[in-house]
Amino acid sequence: MFGAACARTLPEQDRRITQARPVAKLSADLLWKDYESDRKAADARYWGRAVDVTGKVTAVESAAPARVVFELEPAKAIEARLLDDQAAAILGSTPVGERTTLRCFCAGLSPDRVLLMSCIKP
Repeated sequence: MFGAACARTLPEQDRRITQARPVAKLSADLLWKDYESDRKAADARYWGRAVDVTGKVTAVESAAPARVVFELEPAKAIEARLLDDQAAAILGSTPVGERTTLRCFCAGLSPDRVLLMSCIKP
């Protein structure tokens, strides 16, 4: 009963990302490997903090919430949900198949993806 009240979540839209300094600059592959090898340690390093993540874009989705996906292999992905006021510009300049870097707040690991929130182009 009390566990649900203690669940950690980040706001869907957090404009503080525009002023945030990243605690890490890493590839999508490395972020996934950090979470896969030791989720607790990765959360201690990244959860709720700004990170710059670079990877090959495998999907862009304009339906709310707008997002960029870095799929590493089937059932393993980084999902970067975009800050609304910058989403159109980011989606328009982020072709599938190209590498890009996004600055986001890390929201941790769900079963098959690392979730990033309020993402912008640094």
